[in-house]
Amino acid sequence: MPPFTTAWWPGWGAADMCGIAGLVDPTLREDELTHRVAAMVATLVHRGPDDQGLTAARGAAIGMRRLSIIDIHGGNQPIFTEDASIAVVQNGEIYNFAALRTELEASGHRFRTRSDTEVIAHAYEEHGAVTGMASLHGMFAIAIWDSRTHTLVLARDRLGKKPLYFAHDGRRVVFGSEIKALLAADPALGTVDDEALVPYLRYGFVPEPRTMYRHIQVVPPGHVLTFQDGRLTVTQYWHPIPPDGDAAPKTFESCLEELDALFVDAVQERLVSEAPLGLFLSGGLDSSIVTAYAARASRAPVRTFTIGFDHPRWDESKDAARVAAHFGTDHHELTLHERDVERTLPETLFALAGAFDQPFGDPSALPMYHVSQLAAEHVTVILGGDGADELFGGYSTYRGVAFADWFRRLPLAALAPALARLTAVTLRWKRYELLRAAKVLDDSLLPFEDLYLRKKTILRAPQLERLLSAELRPQVLGTEPPAWIPPDVATILRGSASRVQRMGYGDLRFGLLNDMLVKVDRMSMAHSLEVRSPFLDHRIVEFALRLPAAWKVRRQTTKYALRETVRGVLPAATLSKPKQGFNVPLREWLCGSLASLTDDLLLGSDLLPRELFDHTGVEALLAAHRERRADHSDAIWLLLSYAAWRSTRTASPSPDHLRSRRLVRAGSSRGTTPTDD
Repeated sequence: MPPFTTAWWPGWGAADMCGIAGLVDPTLREDELTHRVAAMVATLVHRGPDDQGLTAARGAAIGMRRLSIIDIHGGNQPIFTEDASIAVVQNGEIYNFAALRTELEASGHRFRTRSDTEVIAHAYEEHGAVTGMASLHGMFAIAIWDSRTHTLVLARDRLGKKPLYFAHDGRRVVFGSEIKALLAADPALGTVDDEALVPYLRYGFVPEPRTMYRHIQVVPPGHVLTFQDGRLTVTQYWHPIPPDGDAAPKTFESCLEELDALFVDAVQERLVSEAPLGLFLSGGLDSSIVTAYAARASRAPVRTFTIGFDHPRWDESKDAARVAAHFGTDHHELTLHERDVERTLPETLFALAGAFDQPFGDPSALPMYHVSQLAAEHVTVILGGDGADELFGGYSTYRGVAFADWFRRLPLAALAPALARLTAVTLRWKRYELLRAAKVLDDSLLPFEDLYLRKKTILRAPQLERLLSAELRPQVLGTEPPAWIPPDVATILRGSASRVQRMGYGDLRFGLLNDMLVKVDRMSMAHSLEVRSPFLDHRIVEFALRLPAAWKVRRQTTKYALRETVRGVLPAATLSKPKQGFNVPLREWLCGSLASLTDDLLLGSDLLPRELFDHTGVEALLAAHRERRADHSDAIWLLLSYAAWRSTRTASPSPDHLRSRRLVRAGSSRGTTPTDD
């Protein structure tokens, strides 16, 4: 008799991109484990609308929801080894599964499906937890239950593209792809950690491995977690290579050749799908590169998706249309109008808060939500350009620190002519570029770790002290920002590599991990859409970290090596287009039609509790922005996101519930102190 009893529910098909969940608790009966994990899985239907499965054994149960992509009719999870002693569920894609399968079959393993998930089970059986997971190339969050040794194994991909949360109390482990799954297993895990509010307001997110919940953590990227007999062990199976220009290709030409070959392979791997596939196309360099390589590898026109705005300064839809026409794509475009945002803001805020499960302050989540919704109407899998800026020096801050490095190396006698040259150059720059250069020179006197954290901070100490209650203000001074930075990032920031290399490493391991990848995963999976990122193939990551700074930023040109690799492939206007970023016209919206709605949403005492926030400070901030005395759009969005998340924690969360919290202050003048609900 096999060690597992397995339950299946009928669905529309099967898949590999999923939501996973599980519980290991030796004190619970099998039926109770099954009941709890079924409730956990039910919260993840958006991550896998096509099928669901659950298996329970003595002391453990694991389950999943599945989105059909590879081996649609034969890859139902959980998947087992031949003797049914090892069960696996995964959220993700293993791109090298075919090669691994060939190796494992040569070692005597027998397969029953074409699914990449079955490869995981046999790789673990053959090599063990750490080596087995290190053999996988892809994006994944994996759970393995080994009934032979009563061991739970949790693993997360190298860059953290797929999420995996867990709670551990010495007796049991609860895990899931999203926080809501853990709360379904045990609502007591929902105790809020108010100390996490300060780092959230600093950075716009709660840095991993902590969350906004006191008892819930994140499995670190590139790590394996094992739980056996009450003992929890965490092992790192992949270490990002520190910046080291000495290990770079010998010549710049060989660098371009190697980068081209790596990207051809990375894109081709991510085009493998039995489900409809498309591309995000913003019109910027990164998504245009992905489009170019995908179009070259595809026999039929690829589908592309973009979002535009009714504010010309923020609209890149014409740039996207140019690239789409150049490569003959099947192009789809959505324009986001201010009036539509105003009409749907309560519903959208609630949807975002429900998808993130904790406050998330990046306003670009809004267009990502809508463009994912557009794409999901046509495709199931989509490729994006995330990671290129961090790896190849794409942000304007890289240009600034590269200039500061050059300036600081000048001998004293050369400073005067250098400043004269700087003045001549900056006359051709936009005014903000001149101010940015001056600011960089000033900041260059700081220790680089402090400079980096300053660049990443949205709200600094004086602003926080004005917004937070008297009880929380001591935390602003008592919580040093470096405490929230991963140790390896802190080490690199204090190292001897160039500032461009150090900043890139920090952005990869801090900003990308906690912000960009979280945004892309939650907003896409909210619409049952899988996003794949060729630039984040770990081989490209390792290659990029070895490149010298001069090959990333040259004469104030960002992503120099990347641009040279595709010169002659992309339209000239795309190659020379300044970076715009995936942003929204938030300042304009919050000064215009959204101002009244925002005031009402934020000044309800139950959404921004007075034990945490100073409402006088909040109202002063709103007034200053509304009257255009300062741009506080990022701070206001932080508060809106926090308020929406608080609303999801009420007894009856809904868009109508959030809307009902708006204060009606008819006849009152702006700038008065609000009353409680």
